[in-house]
Amino acid sequence: MNLSQFPELLKFFSNTIAESDPDQDRESAKAFAAAGPPQVRERVVAQLQSILTSNDLPLDEFGSEANRWFGDLGEARTWLEGLLSVLSSAESGNSASIAVKDSHGTVLAEGDAVQVIKDLKVKGGSSDLKRGTLIKKIHLTVFGRIPPPRFVRIRRGMNASPGFLCIS
Repeated sequence: MNLSQFPELLKFFSNTIAESDPDQDRESAKAFAAAGPPQVRERVVAQLQSILTSNDLPLDEFGSEANRWFGDLGEARTWLEGLLSVLSSAESGNSASIAVKDSHGTVLAEGDAVQVIKDLKVKGGSSDLKRGTLIKKIHLTVFGRIPPPRFVRIRRGMNASPGFLCIS
């Protein structure tokens, strides 16, 4: 088996695990799970599961890509199972995501339409978003780990300037 068959797992090993202290592997995996996109985390978990179900673990590649050297297959399998448990528990813990609400308390979703309730200045734009403007097909992106109130970026289409919506 070759790790090049698992690109997300290879990137996880080389970028996250290889640069951390071996005693901090679980904490590094937790940080990756918290910061990374859910789709990438799910693919890493699936690829870890498929490697664990195979009989042929690439010990030499683990050593070169993850900067971890194992004495035997049992030690490597235990290490991989620990990483899998951390990433899987983070996956189930993040299923309750932030509920984005408008000023009336209505939960917003991807593709909804919203109406601006206060004039918004748009950076780099020649005009502001005026009160009452209808924004269709919004795209929500929660950014930063900031305490409430959180700010959600709203983009109108591909060429429009983004605005920000304050949520609590």
